Amino acid sequence: MASFAPHNFSWVEPGKLAGLALPRMTSEYQYLLDNGIKHLVCLCERKPPYYDTCPELQLHHIKIVDFTPPSPNQIDRFLSIVEEANSKGEGVGVHCMHGHGRTGTMLACYLVKTRKITGIDAINEIRKMRKGSIETHEQEKAVVQYYQRTNTFPPLHSHCSSGSVVQL
Repeated sequence: MASFAPHNFSWVEPGKLAGLALPRMTSEYQYLLDNGIKHLVCLCERKPPYYDTCPELQLHHIKIVDFTPPSPNQIDRFLSIVEEANSKGEGVGVHCMHGHGRTGTMLACYLVKTRKITGIDAINEIRKMRKGSIETHEQEKAVVQYYQRTNTFPPLHSHCSSGSVVQL
């Protein structure tokens, strides 16, 4: 069967994590499998159509209402799915309806965790990689709060000018 990339598909970490819009055709699921993605995380309120046509693709459903941020528990669950899949050499795809708001929020949290960068830097990085990502202030806030929750000592910020003195 021929396979076609789902709308708004792109790798955030090649072979490990990709973002995409809601898959709508069986050929899009085949594309995911052909590219090493064995896990699909659905952030929509309903499961995607035809997901059961590819039993090799494991669906993880984390229901998040459109235009709202994920809860801390939902973020942790998502990151655990990615970490566990990647530890087995399996890629993960994550989607919401268009692959922007909810998807971008989760992808930014992934960057906070794996690249050890601030929430603001992760938001900016995801927006460079995937135009239109993270649509609401509440979604931005969720990324920043994830950073704050997981980092007790913030790194020196990349925007400090040389010669700046940080007082503790």
